[in-house]
Amino acid sequence: MNIVLGFPMQDQQSGLYVKEGFEELGHTVVAVNDPRVAPGADQILEMVDTHKPDFVFLAKDVRYNKVVEELSKKVLTVMWNFDVRYDINTFLNANGPMYNHCHLKFTIGKGNLDKYEVAGVNDIYWLSEGLSPTWHRTELLEYKDTFVYTADVAFAGSDLTIHNGRHEILEALRKENSFEFEHWTNVFNRDHNKMCQCTKINIGHSGWPNVELSMSARDYRIMAAGGFLLTNHVEGIEDWFEVGKMCDTYRSTEECLEKIKYYLEHEDERKAIAKYGQKVVHEKHKFSDRLREVIMRVQNFSGDG
Repeated sequence: MNIVLGFPMQDQQSGLYVKEGFEELGHTVVAVNDPRVAPGADQILEMVDTHKPDFVFLAKDVRYNKVVEELSKKVLTVMWNFDVRYDINTFLNANGPMYNHCHLKFTIGKGNLDKYEVAGVNDIYWLSEGLSPTWHRTELLEYKDTFVYTADVAFAGSDLTIHNGRHEILEALRKENSFEFEHWTNVFNRDHNKMCQCTKINIGHSGWPNVELSMSARDYRIMAAGGFLLTNHVEGIEDWFEVGKMCDTYRSTEECLEKIKYYLEHEDERKAIAKYGQKVVHEKHKFSDRLREVIMRVQNFSGDG
């Protein structure tokens, strides 16, 4: 199939991963510029006229609100929302036109599907995050990498109160003096891989754990790099990951600290879990694995538009 992709490309993250995933499946992808970069969201209309794709695949972005109605009249239009909230009105208020006019919608929070249905959003499906085999993998480490990234425990990501319980966990880790803790806020792709490899215990934290199967992207990427993942319990995670074999979880700050102590003292078990987790995510959780479902939904779609 021919696809026009409307995902951010400038930051070398999700847009690259999605493009690669479709191409791994044998599809042709033309990516527009990040809508934040001139000529902006209007460019996608021109790309559709020029390339005549089978469908357009968009990230949730308020900049597409002004063009999505016209776009949906030209071509099958699909959106993937990588974000999660307890209150989906956050998205419906900001991106109402996208939810109204995209023919197919995907969300990474399975637990929000019922809320979308109640709100009158049709043709929306759960599609979890994943990994890119090109960007999320074991790296060949140099001495400087071990010097920079070696730590007992580390977390990569923001420290915002909007994420349920994250700030409290990070504060407890900072205050603990029985291990070395590092907090990274700006490591991605290969640098993130190196950090995961050099850290004994990589802390994960999904911001809305009561939303069923709303795991953070970093859960996949930590395991993909061969890092040991200790992440917060998300509703239903044990049905998606083999908890205790691929990774482990905690339900409270106290349990997090207890498990850190345990896994620092049980190196062989920790390394075996990390090795198995890496094997499984590369077998089952690539972006191409996710995008097969998108292709299937596109092929089966029968709408009124």
